[in-house]
Amino acid sequence: MALLPITKGVDHEVLRTKSKLVKSIDKKIKKLVADMIETMFDAEGIGIAAPQVGVNLRIYIARLNVDTPHEVVVPMINPELSLYGDITEDEEGCLSLPKKFGIVPRHFEATITFTDLKNNRITLNLSGLNARIMQHEMDHLNAMLIADRFVGEATPTRRSSRGSKK
Repeated sequence: MALLPITKGVDHEVLRTKSKLVKSIDKKIKKLVADMIETMFDAEGIGIAAPQVGVNLRIYIARLNVDTPHEVVVPMINPELSLYGDITEDEEGCLSLPKKFGIVPRHFEATITFTDLKNNRITLNLSGLNARIMQHEMDHLNAMLIADRFVGEATPTRRSSRGSKK
């Protein structure tokens, strides 16, 4: 495994290009996923998308149930997202936009269907922070950044204890 450089900047071309579908899950994709996981943990993130490491493929990694005994790291390939429930506003940050934090509205609930590394199609129904992570990472695959969604500034007193990198 290797640490990958994180792509940074609101106008960076790779972050502003819609990602392509993964055609097959081969050794190269599995290595990319392993490297993305290592990079995410090194950067203290709770998610990372392939464009954030300079690769425009529809892949992201999510830490679900962050900081609980049930935390799991889930690689998601070719994800499809359905949103529902109330819109809630919360602070978000991003590994690609260091030191930029803002209030972002997101759906409280989401259903994500994705392919895992064993080529199985999986569907998860998520809520709260888990649903927010899905929406944030999906935005990266669709060439959007949190700065595009900011509705207000985050304040140091509003920042959550779960970390503010992502």
